[in-house]
Amino acid sequence: MEAIEAYEDRLERALAAKIDRMDGTELKQLRDDFKLFQSAFQAIYNVLLKKGLIHEDPYKYDLKISEVGIPPESPFAESEKIDQMCIRLSQFESFLDFLNNYYQFSVDFLSMGRIKRLASLTKYFSFTQFTENSPHMNTRYFAEIASLVRKGSDPLSTGIINEGLLQLEKTSRKIFQTLKDLTLIHKERYKLEVRRMAIIPLRLDRTAVVTHQEDALRKIRQKFAETNGDTPFYPELVAEALKEDFSSDGEGLRDEILKKLEVSQENSQDKSVEKNFKSIIVDGARVLIGVGFQLEDAVRKLEENQALLDSLDHSFMTKLKRALREMLGKQGEHIIHEVEYLDPVSSTRKNESIDFTEFCSSASKRAQSLISMVSKTGAAFKRMESSTEDLIYKFLSKSIEELQAFHRKLVALDEFYQGALEDTELKARVRSIKMELSSLKNALIKANQKRHEYIAQKEELEQMKRLGIRDV
Repeated sequence: MEAIEAYEDRLERALAAKIDRMDGTELKQLRDDFKLFQSAFQAIYNVLLKKGLIHEDPYKYDLKISEVGIPPESPFAESEKIDQMCIRLSQFESFLDFLNNYYQFSVDFLSMGRIKRLASLTKYFSFTQFTENSPHMNTRYFAEIASLVRKGSDPLSTGIINEGLLQLEKTSRKIFQTLKDLTLIHKERYKLEVRRMAIIPLRLDRTAVVTHQEDALRKIRQKFAETNGDTPFYPELVAEALKEDFSSDGEGLRDEILKKLEVSQENSQDKSVEKNFKSIIVDGARVLIGVGFQLEDAVRKLEENQALLDSLDHSFMTKLKRALREMLGKQGEHIIHEVEYLDPVSSTRKNESIDFTEFCSSASKRAQSLISMVSKTGAAFKRMESSTEDLIYKFLSKSIEELQAFHRKLVALDEFYQGALEDTELKARVRSIKMELSSLKNALIKANQKRHEYIAQKEELEQMKRLGIRDV
């Protein structure tokens, strides 16, 4: 019994250190991994939408999400393949979006139930074995759709698909490893609680436990219910604890667990190597580059809304002006909209005149510029990545400011069209850009975090240098 109590103390210290490490480092990385996972998936999803291989789920916004789940896995007829895959891909994107916006990445929040949900969502499409021969129906059909692009003649789209799949495979493996480590913490924490609440107080006899394990489990269940009735009883985990505490090879099992929970100490003896701050701002730039498709889609939807609005004007003068412009080969007049938006600085509503024609032109050009940089192997991205740290920082800062301005105007125009067409028979055909706005906003937040992280670390380095500290 003394051995169990001694192990209990060692296990408690090991768990405390591991939990501290998980909350401080590894779960922050898990959050970044899931954001990267979503970004890679969205890049592929947007290519498939743009190519017309899939369509948007018309019931996308009817899906009410209060917890992470998985899309349907039930079989369907071959004739329903495209419609079913459109629904499942759309729901998969929605669950990822909910996860990255509403989940807390801490040991206490990510319970065993939530770990299972995250694992199920991550492996819903088997990106580690993404082939057209996959035994998993959803993976097989998704791979078939993606292969239509990969076998096509569009090198940019093919590059985006290939790079996205590579990123999804790598990120999946990292996510599974972190979830595995997190599962170990919860299992060992539960077993520690069972030891404290039941096994140690019962003073069980070693021989009786080995020869009559079912009787021991029954006694532990009763004792555990008396002291901790609200916590579920997991007999398989209690059986593990009994094996570690009472079996002949228990000492080896306990040492193995402590080794798994051991937090490796970072080598701090030689930190004179120059820190690579460039990677931080390159990561920030990549986040913004990834929203080029969403920006392009948002502009396209607003242009469709404008066409609906134009169709309401049947006046003779409007038709005459349009006919004259077509005869003379002239472009249409610029469309100006008076819109209202919420100023984030003053938190007040302000009015603004937006040249819709000019806005669509400049936003589309910016979207195309970003899309051209999506592929890591493309010339545009390589040119940016090989630039100096200062130039990349300027690119990141300018892009954040530019996209913030686009986001503000997109929000205002979305509200304008929703209101302008609200009382017409065309209301059901108004295109919402809420998903695109959400993606753009999230990208701006993360890119800004990377920019501030870069600034803070550079300032810290300069301060250390001023203090005469070289190893920082």
